[in-house]
Amino acid sequence: MKVKNEWLRKKVVMLKRQPNYIPLVMLCITCLVFNLKLTSFSNTIALINEPGMGFCNFIVVLCSFLAIITYILAYPRREKPNIVSIVLVYAMLIISIVCQIVFHYFIRYGTVLKENPIKITTSRAYVTVCSTMCIIHIILLCICILLLAFKPLYHKALLKIDTSIYIEGTHIDKIDISEDV
Repeated sequence: MKVKNEWLRKKVVMLKRQPNYIPLVMLCITCLVFNLKLTSFSNTIALINEPGMGFCNFIVVLCSFLAIITYILAYPRREKPNIVSIVLVYAMLIISIVCQIVFHYFIRYGTVLKENPIKITTSRAYVTVCSTMCIIHIILLCICILLLAFKPLYHKALLKIDTSIYIEGTHIDKIDISEDV
């Protein structure tokens, strides 16, 4: 496959050299999506108020930021990747998924399973938003784990993309040197 656009060609060359940017961008998007809805999470914690909800939310926030920082430190420039940091990123992503599942259970328990469940009205729509965001965040975290796991595969696919530049006048077919002797 030949890349025509110069801006796109430069980006593909950058990704061929640094394929670890793809999971990094996804980690940043996941963190941003989660943190933009943090108000809904805190309002839900205040409404349902089950023991452990705040702790689960704190762990998810902490792991989302630390996973980005640890991932950046895992790939130093012109050195081998730091395996311990990569394992820590995987661990933090799995911890975030588990805490989001527990948090989603707390929401379900407080609104459905409890003896006197909390009624969700239009003024308490943030509980529905929070429940939906738990599922979305879990899906995004799973995508991050898959991107981390399959990095060697799409790195090989990126290397197959032709990013060379063809300049007219530099192509030499045949040079006849038999008469020069």
